[in-house]
Amino acid sequence: MADWFLLSGVRPVVLLLVLMLAFVVLRYSWSNFRLDPRRGQFMTYLSLCITAVVVLIVTNHILLFLAAWIAISLLLHQLLMFYPQRPRAVLAAHKKFILARFSELFLATALVLIYLQTETLFIDQSMAIISQQERGWYLEFAALSLVMAALIKCAQLPLHGWLIQVVEAPTPVSALLHAGIINLGGFLLLVTTPVWSDSQLAVWWLCLVAAISSCVAALIMTTRISIKVRLAWSTSAQMGLMLVEIGLGYYELALLHLVAHSIYKAHAFLSVSEVAYIKQPQARSIFRVALVFIGFQAMTIALALLVSGQPKWVPSALLAMALASLWLNLSHWRVRLWMSGVLLVAYFALSLTVKSFFLVAPQIAALELVVAAILNIFAVSYWIIHHTPQYRLSQRWFISLNAGLYLDEWLTRLVLWLWPSHPIRYYQKRNKQVTA
Repeated sequence: MADWFLLSGVRPVVLLLVLMLAFVVLRYSWSNFRLDPRRGQFMTYLSLCITAVVVLIVTNHILLFLAAWIAISLLLHQLLMFYPQRPRAVLAAHKKFILARFSELFLATALVLIYLQTETLFIDQSMAIISQQERGWYLEFAALSLVMAALIKCAQLPLHGWLIQVVEAPTPVSALLHAGIINLGGFLLLVTTPVWSDSQLAVWWLCLVAAISSCVAALIMTTRISIKVRLAWSTSAQMGLMLVEIGLGYYELALLHLVAHSIYKAHAFLSVSEVAYIKQPQARSIFRVALVFIGFQAMTIALALLVSGQPKWVPSALLAMALASLWLNLSHWRVRLWMSGVLLVAYFALSLTVKSFFLVAPQIAALELVVAAILNIFAVSYWIIHHTPQYRLSQRWFISLNAGLYLDEWLTRLVLWLWPSHPIRYYQKRNKQVTA
């Protein structure tokens, strides 16, 4: 039985994170539900869900890993349906339930293929064997299946709608979901790196879908008013960026991203208010915006070449966006200089201290360039929308983004056509009767 559990690699960090978040969420829930007669039932489901997450993190057995993955989804469904009289919560749970089955199917397919390839049920032994074997179609299909399972788990576009609507669920559920469950897709890829990292098709598919999803979700987030909805879109965007980091081989950076995002989102949801204050966009010259961004982009690439001899397209693009945002949004030049200096020092100290953060394998150098181009398109789109609102193009693009590009509407229609949600129909009928 000792071989069934493992604490190595990324597991101790993620386990410590989950235990810390579990303590906070459970304590908050006990106080938050003190007047609810079903507090005991809610705490039971919540505790079981957290237990399943812990088992998933520490298990080294393929079957137990799959069982924990399924258990998390089923227990989360019970938490999302805790107030079935909320139609939006029911719809979110319904879509989540269907998509989770596809995620489990992809994961089960990958694990079966891994077992057939390695003839062992222990994850660490399987990864060791795969890293020394020649790749066949078994591993290629397993790699694609793992990537699909992670993309669905991390609510990447266009399968994101349930995550946005799940804000109707109790606040502790949102905190646990956004901080400790949705990032399990990234954890899955981190512990199965030998399976998919050498698959060109899987890596390209992962990075392209995640990069586009991250950028679109981030743009949509900036148009929303409700703070919970903004946080939900932010989670989808952050998960996409984390998956991009994993796909490009920045595993330590992705782990840091996972931990930081989880802590931030748990705090944000547990201390959330109703409405976010959105600063009115200031009309700026598009040429000034372009000049600032291009200047910072050139500077970060030059500094990266000077320090490491590599352009590091994706980190340079992200750093340029951060610096441009500081200089375009902060009014005091001393604050600009101070924050820019801190950001640059932290970035290059990190790159020099942990060199593997920014070492990209030659076979995916072209992919990194493509992802950097996508990030630059995102930056240009953001600044056109929010710094040049006087143009008709910006106004039309803002309206479309505020509607979520209508992506979730199509998925909702398809889901309800495939499997109608009877509770929604029941409550809609009841509401009509009450109104009449």
